[in-house]
Order: sequence, then structure tokens, then C-alpha cells
Amino acid sequence: MKNILVAVDGSPTSLKAAKQAVDIARKYSSSLTFLSVVKDPDIFFEGRSEIAAGIDMESVLDSLTKQQKNMLDEFIPTLPDLTDIPYEKVVTIGDPYKGIVSMAEDKKSDLIVIGRRGYSKIKRLFFGSVSKNVVTHAPCPVLVIMEDEDE
Repeated sequence: MKNILVAVDGSPTSLKAAKQAVDIARKYSSSLTFLSVVKDPDIFFEGRSEIAAGIDMESVLDSLTKQQKNMLDEFIPTLPDLTDIPYEKVVTIGDPYKGIVSMAEDKKSDLIVIGRRGYSKIKRLFFGSVSKNVVTHAPCPVLVIMEDEDE
């Protein structure tokens, strides 16, 4: 196992998943790619161009990307010591599950580690489940870390 892709959104569940990924990477001498996907605002305005017309999407994307980079910069130091594990931080823009699957393909990842939040059935109906879509479309095995009940 050479490369492990870790999907990170800054939530407690993604922190739990990242810690698990660090343990696995250490055990198998793997490298880690910490990925955060900025949800493209165009997804929200699909079919509603009159609403999006007054919004500077480039500025919005720049701001969201910067926020995610800062989140990763703050997130990584909360993990167990990474001095013996090669890693990189990546931020992309798009649909989260597609970004994760695409990055796994590009990196030829051997494993994807992702947290799953306990959305209700209604929320999953409207928002979908990133982890479910990643499992369905991933080019490699996916380890899904469940949310703790108290989170």
C-alpha cells in the first residue's frame, strides 16, 4: 500500500478518519494525501442563472479555496506526529465525491479513508451522501469511519 487518500472536511469525523489513516500509513510505510474539496458554488445555482448573475464566482471560489487551505493547515498539526510519513495537502474545486474519486484515480491511491456523518434519511435524500458515492465509484477500497454518537 503506497498511497492513502484522506478526505478532509474539518469535521470531528474527518479528524477521526485522518487519525486512522495516519496509523495505517505508519504500519504500511505509505504516503498520505489529505484532500479537501471545495463545493463549486455553480452547483448551487444550476438552472438559476438570474440569481448567480450578480455574484463574482471567481472571488467566491478564491475565498472558499483559501478557507479550505487554512483549514488543512490547522487540521494537520492536530494529527499524531507525521515526521516519518510523507504527506501532501491538496484542495480542489467541484463536486466532493467526484473530486475524491478523481484524485484517487490520479494518485493511483491504494485506499481512500473518509468519515461519514450521521445524516438523517431526509438529509441524505436532498444532499446525497459523499461517502456512499465515493464507495460506489472509487477505483480502490474505501475505509468509511463512522461518526461517534456524541458528535
